[in-house]
Amino acid sequence: MKKCILVGGGHFCKDKFLKEDGDVVAVDSGYGYVKDIADVRCVVGDFDSLGYVPDGIPVVKHDPVKDYTDMSLAIERMAEMGYCEFKIYGGLGGRLDHTIANLQTAHGFTKEGLSIIFEDEDCEARFICDELIVDDCENGETFSLFAFDKCMGVSVSGAKYNLDSHTLVNTFPLGVSNEFTGEECRINVEDGVVLYLRLTKGKKYE
Repeated sequence: MKKCILVGGGHFCKDKFLKEDGDVVAVDSGYGYVKDIADVRCVVGDFDSLGYVPDGIPVVKHDPVKDYTDMSLAIERMAEMGYCEFKIYGGLGGRLDHTIANLQTAHGFTKEGLSIIFEDEDCEARFICDELIVDDCENGETFSLFAFDKCMGVSVSGAKYNLDSHTLVNTFPLGVSNEFTGEECRINVEDGVVLYLRLTKGKKYE
């Protein structure tokens, strides 16, 4: 699959970003993070956050009066160009409303068949609509599962707290603060989309 690295204006983790392999697209103020450290394919946004329109690089400029977020428009454009796999830096942290908007956006695009993973210094986040196998985990590492809608047939095996064809709902955080055991962990979702958060190794919830 063609992989696109999107960089927004939230919390940015340079160390993780520099290990990535893929085409880099900046989203509005995310350009400030990567303009000097990456070969940026293009910049997408209305540029109300960046404060200027970059020169010498392809730009996709949108009217700031719009219904869609810059991140949503960037994912849509790159998907139209054949990208199916997305890593997003700067999509979490910062303004809470922007974080929620980005997660809702990823939720919707996951339902359309795209693979979208958020990375920041503290965690990895993605949505699961079928199966996720985690085989690089260590005993005691923390992960959580959250339902954005009604999720049926959710099963977890190989974790400290396992589930067998359970229903998760968006009004009760049953899946918060689980732990890997060092064994292969399998997460299955029969119907619905579950948000999976994995803390960066060495970090735990208080």
